[in-house]
Amino acid sequence: FFFSPVLPPQRRTMMLGALKKLVGIVIVVRVGAVARPNVLFMMADQLRFDALGAAGNTAAITPALDRLAAEGLRMEWSWSSTPTCTPARAGILTGRSPWGHGMLGYGAVAPWYPVEMPTTVARSGYITQSIGKDHFGWNSTSNHGIAHGYGVTQLYDGLGSWDPKAPTNWDGEFDDYDKWFQTVMPGKDPEATLDAQGAAHGGANDGWNGWHGAAYVYDEQYHPTAWVGRQAVSFIQAANKTATPFLLKVSFHRPHSPYDPPARVMDKFKVSELPPIVAGTGWDLRFRGQPGDPTGCGQQDPDAWCGLMQTNMTNVSRVAYYGSVAFVDEQVGHIYKALVESDLLEKSYIIWTSDHGDGQGDHYHWRKGYPYEFSAHVPMLLRWPESEVSRRGFTAPRGIVISDLVSELRDVFHTVIDASNALTEQPVVPFQAEDGKSLLCLLVDPTGQTCEYKLNPGPWRQFIDMEHSTCYNESNHWNALTDGRIKYVFRAFFADEQLFNLTADPKETTELSQDPAYAKVLKLWRSRMVAQFEAENRGSTWVLNGVLQQRVAGQTYSPNYPKGPPAVPNSRITLGNNGAPNDQWLISKNTDPSSMRLMNSTLCLAVDDAPAPGAGLIAAECRTPTTSAQLFAAISSPSVHGYIQIKHIASRLCVTANNTAVSLSPCQSPPADVQVWVDGASGRVCADKANSQCLTAGSSWAEWETHYGAPPQDDLRKY
Repeated sequence: FFFSPVLPPQRRTMMLGALKKLVGIVIVVRVGAVARPNVLFMMADQLRFDALGAAGNTAAITPALDRLAAEGLRMEWSWSSTPTCTPARAGILTGRSPWGHGMLGYGAVAPWYPVEMPTTVARSGYITQSIGKDHFGWNSTSNHGIAHGYGVTQLYDGLGSWDPKAPTNWDGEFDDYDKWFQTVMPGKDPEATLDAQGAAHGGANDGWNGWHGAAYVYDEQYHPTAWVGRQAVSFIQAANKTATPFLLKVSFHRPHSPYDPPARVMDKFKVSELPPIVAGTGWDLRFRGQPGDPTGCGQQDPDAWCGLMQTNMTNVSRVAYYGSVAFVDEQVGHIYKALVESDLLEKSYIIWTSDHGDGQGDHYHWRKGYPYEFSAHVPMLLRWPESEVSRRGFTAPRGIVISDLVSELRDVFHTVIDASNALTEQPVVPFQAEDGKSLLCLLVDPTGQTCEYKLNPGPWRQFIDMEHSTCYNESNHWNALTDGRIKYVFRAFFADEQLFNLTADPKETTELSQDPAYAKVLKLWRSRMVAQFEAENRGSTWVLNGVLQQRVAGQTYSPNYPKGPPAVPNSRITLGNNGAPNDQWLISKNTDPSSMRLMNSTLCLAVDDAPAPGAGLIAAECRTPTTSAQLFAAISSPSVHGYIQIKHIASRLCVTANNTAVSLSPCQSPPADVQVWVDGASGRVCADKANSQCLTAGSSWAEWETHYGAPPQDDLRKY
């Protein structure tokens, strides 16, 4: 089925009254003669802003997205403030700045926020459904994704690993696409195209986050991109039979790696016709993967985040990336056609964006998580229904490109809320000027001088803030500001600055912080960042006496992140989503025995009962001197570069992953997959298998609402 249950009026009234008392939100359910428009929110994962024909890329094959741009609004300067998957999606979900929603880097989307886009729209009477990638977290008890107000989810998050030894042949999140694939291709690896590439180049048998490319090995009907497109078309065809408005989110996992388009699409591209790879005038040389460059650079790592790769490998990856974009665009075309045939096109707003970009070798970078254009600059398209023009007073012509104002992913929340009129008064924690604004304001006044959107009125912003805590390597840790003309970057690990003139140098080839001609410009942007940190009360570790401070250690969450249950003595150690509360550890990176202490805590990893095979692990009060129950050694794996085994000294047993549980078992040499761990720069210790989940202390996500007073679960909130 496709639709969430429609609640009877009495039940809906009771729910809205209870919600109003709980979080202080006044919600108006609009009924009567005024028809409410549908909202189709579509996005891709890891789609660069310049991979569209509408952005001037003659090599791109994106006719469907180009049509949306020609029939709507295109923001030339739009960014993802925290350009990795989960914090970007938290911004969309909440409509707030990174400091406001609490995610300053790659971590876990909180299971609940006081105000969420789909929850709010659902409670105003809309059908809500999400198809494709949410990346909101997985409830292993219910074996379902956390919904955040989407009445129905049909998920392909692209997480987990093929494992023939597992009960479902899958290790980790076994979502709707994975289940479907096993019904039509039983016993087959859905990611077979590039899993072997990872293993062939010294990594795990898992290609979902690498930089290699290849043509899809199965018939294209089995591809997750095609599956997402079909589910969306089916929803639209069924939606034509109901008068209830809908919010449909269609989130494509590709062109996120694995870069694996069908050969039919991949063959349309020639390397010679693609835009040339960009290199700078010196600032980017340290990312080539030479001796002394940051760890994780170079083609020897199948999951490399930077490096000058072999030309033939780079060419295949880039062609496959463009093919992945084109295959996504084909599905967008099918969805557009379904809207037309269902007579819903002019009854629906359409929004298109991406959570972040992809380095694709520019400045020797791959993947995402950087302040540079290839990573943080994303497309933003908005098409409006003709029926809304006179009612809303829109003056913007179709095909308008706004090039002197900046937008960001936080604006999606407010655009959807404005289009559906789902929330008409400020919540208990009001939105601030730095939070999102509705793009509908720019359809009324494209200059941005006026905006009557009630949740964040006033002139459009002058510039946007961006940041990312430690990612891939301890040195990749930064804050930035930009207005689309100048970009200022503060590299927190080094306490140094970068300055780029995007007007004269849109590819960021020349870094200008040491150029005397830009001294005043540099001072202005530095002062803006100081003012931002002071206004947000970030404290003396961020700015002291007007001076930006060096921050060697990362900070994944701000104080505004919804707090989960804290770890307490004797908390059970389990496997949790990367970035869950209580999942960062201090561990010695050599073979000397030591304790593993939970960051910002007095608790240490300890054996629960007698140290025997099958014994569980807990977080216990750290002891000085270290007791035998708390004495572990991190032993580098001789067979897998960059990985460790965690050995309990007294028992000579190793920490072992088992689905979401953690226990001791006899150490194996070479290490078994379930005994291989990654000790990340942020302090997370994550299983190579088991969906890359991490050692976590304390209550699970499923206990969050019981402990922290979130709204009670109801028919519109299915976890």
